[in-house]
Amino acid sequence: IILTAGLLLLGCVALMSGPNAKFTTGDKAFYADEKTVNFVRPGLVVRVLSAEIAADGTAKARVRFTDPRGLPLDRLGVTTPGNIGASFVLAVIPKGQTTYVSYTTRVQTSPITNVAATQAGADSGGTWRQVADGEYEYTFRTKAPSGYDRSATHTVHVYSNRNLNEFELGINRADTVFHFVPDASATPVARDIVTTATCNKCHDKLAAHGTGGRSSMEGCITCHSPQTTDPDTGNTVDMTTMIHKIHTGADLPSVKAGGEYKIIGNAQSLHDFSHVLFPPSPKNCESCHEQTSTAAQKDAWLKPSRRACGSCHDDVNFATGENHA
Repeated sequence: IILTAGLLLLGCVALMSGPNAKFTTGDKAFYADEKTVNFVRPGLVVRVLSAEIAADGTAKARVRFTDPRGLPLDRLGVTTPGNIGASFVLAVIPKGQTTYVSYTTRVQTSPITNVAATQAGADSGGTWRQVADGEYEYTFRTKAPSGYDRSATHTVHVYSNRNLNEFELGINRADTVFHFVPDASATPVARDIVTTATCNKCHDKLAAHGTGGRSSMEGCITCHSPQTTDPDTGNTVDMTTMIHKIHTGADLPSVKAGGEYKIIGNAQSLHDFSHVLFPPSPKNCESCHEQTSTAAQKDAWLKPSRRACGSCHDDVNFATGENHA
């Protein structure tokens, strides 16, 4: 027994001090054979090199896929291990506003309420053109609407995954955003209130929607805006409202009064947040709105709105003042 334990300990030391040390215990590659890891080079990095929208609304983005050491990856998985799937969101922050409106949308009809909702989502039916090793140009099928504001801040969100299941290394995910002003008349000013690094203090690693690769706050907010609602429950999935309500969960006045806070997502997946408790206390705003973070708009929480305050205080009538302390 002592010998076995010693060998296990030595094995762990060797693994943690070897080439797999860059992976965490949450990565399949951490437990993989060293030769497999060296051959496959698991991991995925995606970068948007440029983006443009033509006068007729045709949008294009140039992206680069590499492994973590910078080796260009073949999107189709022919010359390098693992095929890569990628989805693109194109959104704008209209002048005078602070949240995104996505050009790429879909219509979701609830089988429960028969209500149809237009939701922000990824483009579908676009075309690819390989430019160089690991570099591709993606042309959106969705066009920017006629008369769109070419001087407003636009954002391309790319979320992607690299399928290494045949090597027993799972699905490797990555996403990124790219901000630009189509007519180049100004510097882009994106929404940047809470960083992914802050979220990952607890949600390590932040991820949603299965294996798609959506794992950054900067990308999530391009869809999770006031534009999008859940037609099954009628709840908005706007990030400001949704995140405050999720983290307040069991303390929501509506829940304490006997209600529920639920969102029904993709494929009718039910997410019930009615029992969520936030350990640091929802009253400690700086748990998420860190003043030491790199977020450009980290002070936004000091300018309260009905949308933000009413997400937790969901029994307050802002017109009459009913239930206001």
